[in-house]
Amino acid sequence: MLTEENNRLLTEVGPKTPLGGLMRQYWIPVMRSSQLKAGESPRLFKILGETFVAFRLPDGTVGIVDEKCPHRGASLALGRVEDCGLRCIYHGWQISPSGELLEAPTHPPSARLDKIGTGAHPVREGQGMIWTWLGRGEAPAFRHFSFTDLPDDHVIAATMTLHCGWLAPLETLWDVFHAQILHNDTVRASFRSKVYFSDNQLSTSSGLRYDYPEMLVRRTPYGFDHTNCDAAKDTHFRFILPFFQHHTVSPDPLEDKAIHIAVPIDDEHTLAWQIFYNRNAPLKPEGFGLANFGQLEDFDDLYQNIRNKGPRTPEGLWGWGQDRDAMERGESFAGFVGNGTVLNTLAEDFCVLESQGRVDRTREMLAPVDKALVEGRRTVLEAIAAHQRGEVAQGRDLDLSDVEALFISKKQAA
Repeated sequence: MLTEENNRLLTEVGPKTPLGGLMRQYWIPVMRSSQLKAGESPRLFKILGETFVAFRLPDGTVGIVDEKCPHRGASLALGRVEDCGLRCIYHGWQISPSGELLEAPTHPPSARLDKIGTGAHPVREGQGMIWTWLGRGEAPAFRHFSFTDLPDDHVIAATMTLHCGWLAPLETLWDVFHAQILHNDTVRASFRSKVYFSDNQLSTSSGLRYDYPEMLVRRTPYGFDHTNCDAAKDTHFRFILPFFQHHTVSPDPLEDKAIHIAVPIDDEHTLAWQIFYNRNAPLKPEGFGLANFGQLEDFDDLYQNIRNKGPRTPEGLWGWGQDRDAMERGESFAGFVGNGTVLNTLAEDFCVLESQGRVDRTREMLAPVDKALVEGRRTVLEAIAAHQRGEVAQGRDLDLSDVEALFISKKQAA
């Protein structure tokens, strides 16, 4: 369990918090490219407890600025997207995507507009994703991941808005053992079942079969690695500070690979990214990514595809789509069916995350299988402390192009 102080350090992400300060030292993916249409309305969004406005000029150039106009604080989400920049409707200030104040009708023609700060932020766009840097001063070079230099047809990226803090989605990935229970039926219904489970398993009193693992952890320059070792497989996971997690899909080296990103919207909401990519070839219809995401209509809030299928509670909240009848019929241990492997898995994960509400980690009773979860929290806490001492944010300047998760099937090796 955590102390109250460390729990706050790991969950509060506003601009004046230690964790918020650390996260602002990294490039952050903030929205899908398709959410911004050239020359059309700007888009208001929140990241790390602050609100920003994104816009795309008619020529396709993207700009991201603080929500409030630097003149009198009117919302730039009300602004007009023009050929050269975003114009505030209050007094006509026009800001370019690079942050230059192009026009200010409030000033005489001779005024030095270049001396006026605009609160604009650098942008990087690629693979259908828009990234920005929210720190102070000059932005560092963009940090490359295993998917960020691939052609767009090698990558599929979807987002989900989760009603939980940023740490919860990562903790469920560090907690590898939960897949043996929560995802038991979902995994058994997929092509992975033959390599995911051994032939000699333990069993609960209700007949649920599982493999008990040994958990290994190792610190790295970019965060930490953790490995699940059980009778059927070794699965190696990579956590990259501040909120990137490579996780495994298949032992097939040519199969699509996956990375999850948990970007804090504020202390209680998360912009969760699910990305599938293939470094060998364009994504194929039968591959893991397109086979599960290819027919979806809404990639901007993937979880809404599932959540809206459930009944509302008296408080007006969705019931996460859990099918109690399917549970009674023995079709699904957790009660999620009919959405495909990935969507069922996400539904199973995110319903239990959101059901926890604001997690009080001072009251936990952790188990031996939680070793990676403990290491993940330590990694973030130590990174916060190092940044508070004035050190460069851990892993910020590394090339991470070759960092990926690894799935080793002991059955196939035998």
